[in-house]
Amino acid sequence: MNLLNYLAPPYAAYEFDNILDSQQWQQKQAWLSRIIALADADVMAFQEVFSAEALAEQCKSLGYPHFLSTPSSLDESSYVYRKPGLALASKYPLRSGSLYNPNHLNTFSRAPLIAKVKLPEVGWIKAYVVHLKSKRPILDEDLVGEPSDIDEYMGRWQSDTLRAQEVSLLMQDILSCRKNKLEAVMMLGDFNDDLSQGALSHVFDLPLVQHDEIEQHWRMHDSFTLSQTDQPRSATHYWGGQGSVLDYILLSGEFSPDYQQQLAEVVAYRCFDRHLTHADYSVDSQASDHAAVMIELSARA
Repeated sequence: MNLLNYLAPPYAAYEFDNILDSQQWQQKQAWLSRIIALADADVMAFQEVFSAEALAEQCKSLGYPHFLSTPSSLDESSYVYRKPGLALASKYPLRSGSLYNPNHLNTFSRAPLIAKVKLPEVGWIKAYVVHLKSKRPILDEDLVGEPSDIDEYMGRWQSDTLRAQEVSLLMQDILSCRKNKLEAVMMLGDFNDDLSQGALSHVFDLPLVQHDEIEQHWRMHDSFTLSQTDQPRSATHYWGGQGSVLDYILLSGEFSPDYQQQLAEVVAYRCFDRHLTHADYSVDSQASDHAAVMIELSARA
């Protein structure tokens, strides 16, 4: 779940005036506690985490003693945070991990959180928590005045290119690790794009006929598709009244029925979007602008 600026006062997110007062901060934490209680998940991945210590304390009080996070970035000359971190909270043990090639880390707009979580009856699963580059244009930091139409156009192109590069590096990391040790993988996060289109859709590519069967191990699977639900897919984000799916839980072949060594199956997929579709200001005033998505797994015998 993207938390939308989980940041305790008196600090600001991105802009000098984007600060929650103490009452708003309490409302944000109360809203999150309600979502967590409603979902009752075993493992939770978060994006847009500025106050990691506060989130760790809140999760611990709700029954999630295991917690990992990536650092957020504070402008040392002010009280403004410019870049959020990621977090993973769990009822079960966690181990911290890293990229197979650490030199790739600086390419990401926000460094991924990599860990292993021990799920009952399934065992250790490798988890990638991600928050890919947004569609906001990448503009020259030295630009003076308002950006031109050309600046905006080229900036959007650069954002799309970076987002595709981030997915490529994530897949390269997963494949490099699986080549050495075949272990089940989850990728959870805000992808800031529709994964069914463009370059990002290559994560689901079927193996080529002329290639070795090992390529069956390469592709990732959309957990919504694996759940085999007959319900229409709910949007996880709305912009200008238009809904889109930006938030995903992707799974490696070990969770797919066409894989010989299937460990578990996806028996349910849920989208917590009421605060987006039927908002109640009295409880949703500090809600996220994203829905939360959750899957239920059942271990194979």
